[in-house]
Amino acid sequence: MNKNMDLLNLILDRRSCKEYQPEPLDRPTLAAIVEAGRYAPSGMNRQMNHFYVITDNAILSSISRLVSEKLPGFEGRDCRYAAPALVVVANRKDNPMALQDASCAMENMMLAACAVGVASRWINQPFALSDDPDLRALIGVKDEERVCASLALGRPVGPLYPGRTERTGNLVTWVSGQ
Repeated sequence: MNKNMDLLNLILDRRSCKEYQPEPLDRPTLAAIVEAGRYAPSGMNRQMNHFYVITDNAILSSISRLVSEKLPGFEGRDCRYAAPALVVVANRKDNPMALQDASCAMENMMLAACAVGVASRWINQPFALSDDPDLRALIGVKDEERVCASLALGRPVGPLYPGRTERTGNLVTWVSGQ
C-alpha cells in the first residue's frame, strides 16, 4: 500500500486506550517511541523538550497516588489507567513555545506507538501538578523545567484498532477568494 495512505490510515485509526496489559514494554520499543518524539518540530528548532521515561512501578504508583490526593475529582483513581510506562515531557520554563513543542512531540509519540503496536493515552494530570514539589522530586524534573504533558504507554487489553467512529466536532470553515 502507498506509504502516504498508511500514514493517513494510522492517523484516522489511532485511538486512546483506557485499559492496559500489566506486562512492561521492552526498552527498544520505548526508545523508538521516544525517538519519534525527539524528532518532532519545535519552535525555532530549539529542541528543548526533556523526556522522562518512567517504567518503575513504585514511581508510577506514586504519581497516580499524588494525583489522586491533590487533584479534585481524581480521588481514588489511577490517572495513568495502570499503563506500565509513562513518558513525561518537560520543557524549559522560559520557553514561550514549551506547550506547543511538547504537543508536537506527544503527537509523534502517539502515532509511533500505534505504528509499533503499542497503545497510548495523553494524560493531563501531571501538567496540572507541574509546580508541585512532590511530583517534581518524584520524577526528577529540574528547577528550570515545567511538566508540559505526559503519555501512558502499554499493550492494550482489547484491540489496538477498535474501529473508526465518525467525527462530528472540530468544525471546518473554508475561507477562499471565490
